[in-house]
Parts: sequence; structure tokens; C-alpha cells
Amino acid sequence: MWVYTHWKAGPAMKLPNDWIKELELLAWRFSYLGFGPDLACMTTTESTGLYCYLSRIAATAR
Repeated sequence: MWVYTHWKAGPAMKLPNDWIKELELLAWRFSYLGFGPDLACMTTTESTGLYCYLSRIAATAR
């Protein structure tokens, strides 16, 4: 028996226009986390997730 559940996504995440540049700065700042070698081969989705993670760490570290 197949069960269909409807998943409703929340509001779309708003990224700044220059989020790639900000990701580069955050990557330098938090390079001790060890994601540097993987950064070049990340997909856009993975890079976006990393940007959100690092920007959240940066916001709480202030």
C-alpha cells in the first residue's frame, strides 16, 4: 500500500546577491573546520548550506 503525504515547504531562503563572496570570506575565517579541500567540488546546494552554517556561526560568535 502506497501512502502519499503532502510536504509543504516553508518560505524560500533569501540569500544576498554576493553570497559567494561572503562564503569565501567566511571560509577563510573558519578554515580550521577543515572543509577547505572539499569547497571546490561542492554543488550549489552544498555551498549554500555551508554558507548558511558559517554565517550562523559568525553571527553567534560576535
